[in-house]
Amino acid sequence: MQNTMELEKHVESITPDTDLLTCRSYKIKVLVDALRLVSQDKDIAKEKLFIPDECEKYGFVEGYHDVGELLHFLADMLEE
Repeated sequence: MQNTMELEKHVESITPDTDLLTCRSYKIKVLVDALRLVSQDKDIAKEKLFIPDECEKYGFVEGYHDVGELLHFLADMLEE
Protein backbone atom coordinates (compact mmCIF):
# COMPACT_ATOMS: atom_id res chain seq x y z
CA MET A 1 0.00 0.00 0.00
CA GLN A 2 2.81 2.41 0.87
CA ASN A 3 4.50 1.84 -2.50
CA THR A 4 1.27 2.86 -4.25
CA MET A 5 1.09 6.07 -2.26
CA GLU A 6 4.73 6.86 -3.00
CA LEU A 7 4.15 6.19 -6.69
CA GLU A 8 1.13 8.52 -6.73
CA LYS A 9 3.21 11.29 -5.13
CA HIS A 10 5.93 10.71 -7.69
CA VAL A 11 3.44 10.91 -10.56
CA GLU A 12 2.01 14.14 -9.16
CA SER A 13 5.50 15.67 -9.09
CA ILE A 14 5.91 15.17 -12.85
CA THR A 15 4.81 18.12 -14.92
CA PRO A 16 1.65 17.61 -16.99
CA ASP A 17 3.48 18.04 -20.29
CA THR A 18 5.94 15.26 -19.46
CA ASP A 19 5.22 11.92 -21.08
CA LEU A 20 5.39 9.37 -18.24
CA LEU A 21 6.65 6.64 -20.53
CA THR A 22 9.71 8.69 -21.44
CA CYS A 23 10.44 9.86 -17.89
CA ARG A 24 13.39 7.69 -16.78
CA SER A 25 12.81 8.12 -13.05
CA TYR A 26 9.17 7.09 -13.42
CA LYS A 27 10.06 3.96 -15.41
CA ILE A 28 12.70 2.96 -12.84
CA LYS A 29 10.21 3.51 -9.99
CA VAL A 30 7.60 1.35 -11.73
CA LEU A 31 10.19 -1.37 -12.35
CA VAL A 32 11.43 -1.30 -8.74
CA ASP A 33 7.87 -1.49 -7.38
CA ALA A 34 7.03 -4.35 -9.76
CA LEU A 35 10.16 -6.30 -8.78
CA ARG A 36 9.39 -5.87 -5.08
CA LEU A 37 5.77 -6.91 -5.57
CA VAL A 38 6.66 -10.00 -7.60
CA SER A 39 9.47 -10.94 -5.19
CA GLN A 40 6.87 -11.28 -2.42
CA ASP A 41 4.62 -13.63 -4.40
CA LYS A 42 4.54 -16.99 -2.57
CA ASP A 43 4.89 -19.09 -5.73
CA ILE A 44 7.74 -17.04 -7.15
CA ALA A 45 9.57 -16.52 -3.85
CA LYS A 46 10.05 -20.25 -3.33
CA GLU A 47 11.40 -20.87 -6.84
CA LYS A 48 15.11 -21.48 -7.38
CA LEU A 49 17.26 -20.14 -10.19
CA PHE A 50 20.51 -21.77 -11.25
CA ILE A 51 23.26 -19.36 -12.22
CA PRO A 52 25.95 -21.14 -14.25
CA ASP A 53 29.68 -20.73 -13.73
CA GLU A 54 30.26 -18.47 -16.75
CA CYS A 55 28.00 -15.76 -15.26
CA GLU A 56 30.70 -14.82 -12.76
CA LYS A 57 32.02 -12.33 -15.32
CA TYR A 58 28.72 -10.43 -14.79
CA GLY A 59 29.09 -10.47 -11.01
CA PHE A 60 26.83 -13.42 -10.24
CA VAL A 61 27.89 -16.35 -8.09
CA GLU A 62 27.39 -19.84 -9.46
CA GLY A 63 24.72 -21.95 -7.82
CA TYR A 64 21.05 -22.10 -6.94
CA HIS A 65 19.47 -18.89 -5.67
CA ASP A 66 16.01 -17.92 -4.42
CA VAL A 67 14.17 -16.04 -7.16
CA GLY A 68 12.36 -13.83 -4.63
CA GLU A 69 15.62 -12.74 -3.00
CA LEU A 70 17.23 -12.13 -6.38
CA LEU A 71 14.33 -9.95 -7.55
CA HIS A 72 14.40 -7.98 -4.29
CA PHE A 73 18.17 -7.54 -4.68
CA LEU A 74 17.70 -6.22 -8.24
CA ALA A 75 15.10 -3.75 -6.99
CA ASP A 76 17.54 -2.51 -4.34
CA MET A 77 20.27 -2.08 -6.95
CA LEU A 78 17.99 -0.15 -9.31
CA GLU A 79 16.93 2.14 -6.48
CA GLU A 80 20.51 3.17 -5.72
